[in-house]
Amino acid sequence: IRRPPRSTPSNSSAASDVYKRQALTYDNRASLTPGVVAELFGPRLKGSATRLGTFAACPYKHFARYTLELKPRREFKLEPLDLGRFYHEVLDALHKRLAADGQNFATVADERLMELLREEIADLTAGNTFMAHFIARSDHNAFVISSAAEVLEDCVREIAQMVRAGAFRPVVSEVGFGDVREAEQNLGTFELALPGGRVLVVNGKIDRLDVAEIGGKKAALIFDYKRTRSAAHFDWPKLYHGLDMQLPLYVLAVCDAGASYADRAVGAFCMPIEHSPESVSFEGLAKQADRFGRKANGFFDGEYSQQLDPQAGAYWSQFYNFTVTKGDVQYGRYATSGALRPGDFKAVLQYVRDKVTALAGEMVAGRVDVHPYRLARQAACAHCDYRAVCRFDWQVNEYRILESKGKLDVVGEGLRQ
Repeated sequence: IRRPPRSTPSNSSAASDVYKRQALTYDNRASLTPGVVAELFGPRLKGSATRLGTFAACPYKHFARYTLELKPRREFKLEPLDLGRFYHEVLDALHKRLAADGQNFATVADERLMELLREEIADLTAGNTFMAHFIARSDHNAFVISSAAEVLEDCVREIAQMVRAGAFRPVVSEVGFGDVREAEQNLGTFELALPGGRVLVVNGKIDRLDVAEIGGKKAALIFDYKRTRSAAHFDWPKLYHGLDMQLPLYVLAVCDAGASYADRAVGAFCMPIEHSPESVSFEGLAKQADRFGRKANGFFDGEYSQQLDPQAGAYWSQFYNFTVTKGDVQYGRYATSGALRPGDFKAVLQYVRDKVTALAGEMVAGRVDVHPYRLARQAACAHCDYRAVCRFDWQVNEYRILESKGKLDVVGEGLRQ
C-alpha cells in the first residue's frame, strides 16, 4: 500500500487531486527487472501444460503461484476423497498387472478383466492407510468406494471395447517426460529453445500410451483420463489462446522424446471415466443402454482413422470424435471433427510449438501484470486463489477479451507460421 507523504496545508488539495487521478487510472500492470528475471529463471526454465496455461490466463496468477509460491490458507477440516486420483491409480495398477502377464485390454476376456480389476481395487483400498480409514469411518464412505468401483468396471469394459475395435494397443501407463519424479518410467527430455539462449524444459505425465505398427513404423496414440465428460472436452478456442495445450504438448513430447516406444505420435485424446446419465424417453431406454458412453475427444492425423475405428460411419464414430461421409470420407464435418489432414495435423503442432515459445518468452521478459482473460462466459478470475492479493476489480480494470476461435483458425495460423 502506498502512503502519500505528509502534505502542508498549501499543497494538500493538489496532492489529493494527484492521488485521486492515480487511483482512477491504476491498471495493475507491472513487470520484473532483467536482473530479477535472471536470478529467478536462469538459463533453463521449467514448464508444463498447466504452468503455461496459467500464464496465458493471467501473468500475475502465474507469478503468485509459481514464483512467489503463494498457497491458500490451510483450514482444519476433513479432507474429501480424491476420486480422480483413485481412478487413475487403479487404472494404472490394472494396466501394469496386465502388462506383467503379457496381456492388454484387447486380449483378456471381460470376466477375467473384471476379476483383475476387483483385485487391484481391493489391494489399493487395503494397502492405503487413508483409504482404509476412509472406508471404515462410515457406511456412507464405504458406499462411495463401492460406487466408484462400479464406475471403474463400466469404464474398463468400454476401454476394452474401444481398444478391440482398432489396431492400437496399450504399451505403457503413467509415463513421464522431463523432470517428473513420481513417474516410474520416463520418455526422456523435451526441450524448446527460447530467445536469449534460454531453454524451456517441458515436464508432464501421460496416462496411457497406445502403439500400433503400421507400414513398418510404430505410431502412438496418447490418452488422458478425465474424471467427467465436461473435463474431457477438447477446446479449440482455449488451444488457440494457449489456455489448454495439454494434448498437443504431449504429442510433441512423444515425437521428440518417445523414440523408445514409437516412431511418431499421431493423435491424442481425453477420455472420461465417469459417465453421467442423460435424460431419455422410456421408448429410447434400450437404445441408450447399448450406447457407448465414454467417447474420446481430441485430435489426430486422419490418415489413421481406419486403425482407430474401421466401423466409423456417417453418424460419427462411436469411440472417437470424427465421422465418415460420402464426399469427404474420414474428414467429414471437418470444422468440428477431431480428424486432421496430414498437413493440417503438422500445422497444429507447429502452432502449439510457436505458442509455447511465445508464452515462455513473455515469462522470462518479466511480465507479471494483473491482466486476466475473458472468453465468452469464462474468465480467469473464476475460482482463482489469488483474488484477495491482486485486487482486480472488473468495474475499474479491464479483462483481456479473447475472441472465440476454432479448429480452422488454429490450422490457418499454423500453416502461415
